[in-house]
Amino acid sequence: MKGGYFLFNGQFHKEGDPVFTLADLSQRALGFNEFFRAEHNEILFPLAISKHLIATAETIGLEISGMIGHEGRLLQKAVSRLLNKNKLYLAARIGIQVYPSEEKINILLTAEEMERGYYPLKEPGLLLSLYDTQTTGTFSFQTGLRLAGEQNKPDLIILDGSGFTCGSLFCSIAYIEKDQVFFMKERSDRKRCAIREEVFKSAKEVGLVPTEKENVTPEMLLEADEVFLFDACSGIQKVLGLEDRRYFSPKTKLIAEKLSERAKKGK
Repeated sequence: MKGGYFLFNGQFHKEGDPVFTLADLSQRALGFNEFFRAEHNEILFPLAISKHLIATAETIGLEISGMIGHEGRLLQKAVSRLLNKNKLYLAARIGIQVYPSEEKINILLTAEEMERGYYPLKEPGLLLSLYDTQTTGTFSFQTGLRLAGEQNKPDLIILDGSGFTCGSLFCSIAYIEKDQVFFMKERSDRKRCAIREEVFKSAKEVGLVPTEKENVTPEMLLEADEVFLFDACSGIQKVLGLEDRRYFSPKTKLIAEKLSERAKKGK
């Protein structure tokens, strides 16, 4: 039977085991969660994932480089143990939660099966809507999830209080105009993607010009040639439509294929 185990501070536990106290649950809220992909018992882009985790931990005052290991080797070893324990030999979505307690830093690792294929591009693409936080007064992830469910959408494009795009509920966002790929400039209030630089490199390698954009309006997305989402689990996700706009995405497909190729090579 696949699945059923998680790894907490190096020890295996079954799902449902009474591992966490009420104090643990409150402390977990002080940490962070990230997700990434593993295939055939290896983390994809392990160096990028490791650097991202270490940098994210530093933003909340935690030093985890010794726990992750040089080039992520200790993390890779832990993930390999978890995948073998759960008999997930092909592709898996790895979740990591890092949080402090009074005496130490805690690391919780989970794994669930995914479709294999080194970031396969799913067709025909996503149909999305805009979630304008100006109408709600504040961004709430739970409110966004509820709204996505009500609209039968897999994700929503979030607009901040100033009317600019700050990503989606789960992913970072980019758009294409002619031969330029526009990425939102990284900021603390925006979704950060561990494999952002890998997507940059993939765009360059297919002859496109990656460009950072400070602010992205919904009009820019609606007038773009192509729009896509990206994250460390699914790679690139083609956006088929946003509101009433529909896109034809040949260049997004090229970037996705190059990212998959680079992931297979481990670059």
